[in-house]
Amino acid sequence: MKEFENRLITFTQAAHILGYKNYRSVLRLIKEGYLREYEIPHTKRRRLALAEVTKVAVPEEVVGLPLK
Repeated sequence: MKEFENRLITFTQAAHILGYKNYRSVLRLIKEGYLREYEIPHTKRRRLALAEVTKVAVPEEVVGLPLK
């Protein structure tokens, strides 16, 4: 389970998990404070924590149901 918690993924991978067509929607989630990006040391590459992305994800069967 620790491996899952510490795993970093690309913006494109996060977009796929969240059901978006490309990474630009992930950038919006970062800007709005829903996700936090992590910079890989000694590079300009940025990643997201898989655990955080899955917390933001909404299961497909829940989408479209009215909130009570």
